[in-house]
Amino acid sequence: MKIICARHGNTFSPGAKAIWLGGQADPPLVLEGKRQAQRLGAALRSARRIPSAAFCSPLQRTSAYAEIALTTSGARRLPIPDWRLSEIDYGDWEGLSNVEVVRRFGARAFFDWYRRSLWPRSNWKTDQNVYFDAIDSFLMDLKGSCGSTETILVVTGHGPLKCIGRHLMGKFGDFPVAQLARVDTGNVCELEMGDDFLRPVTWNEQPGVLVPAA
Repeated sequence: MKIICARHGNTFSPGAKAIWLGGQADPPLVLEGKRQAQRLGAALRSARRIPSAAFCSPLQRTSAYAEIALTTSGARRLPIPDWRLSEIDYGDWEGLSNVEVVRRFGARAFFDWYRRSLWPRSNWKTDQNVYFDAIDSFLMDLKGSCGSTETILVVTGHGPLKCIGRHLMGKFGDFPVAQLARVDTGNVCELEMGDDFLRPVTWNEQPGVLVPAA
């Protein structure tokens, strides 16, 4: 099974202050965010990778992104919301810029999360163990319910993708820790899943990297 994970597109207009948005904030996609979704859909269509199923978090920025991508690809289905793909509640980091987070909570806490996906000792309102267990549960359900030749689309926020990346760190020499710790808005990660393995095919790449399945 191939899982194409996509981070939703932009929710900040050009020139707007970029701040941390957790699972309690739900701004819509801006124009560029919708265009990013169209580019994903066009890439799926061009690579003949039409998803047999699609999932997203309950937030509108992920559901709208998935719907646009699916429609553009030619898929005749809607994404299925799943709470296990929810964004992290960032507590006191919420609403702050990266610079403000560093000033208030220190560079080490910020860069440990930003570059290594290490959960900080801040008052994030999401429990780390519960969060990782939920994502593992979602992946296990995919394994049990989807066929080995299927392509699945998963659209979510940065938190779930960083946690999946952390699970993969140190296991694949072609993918350094710093790469697996980040997924930019509108970018994709492709995973291959089997009965006893989960491995990255691409990570944090623009959708044009997708190629026809072998």
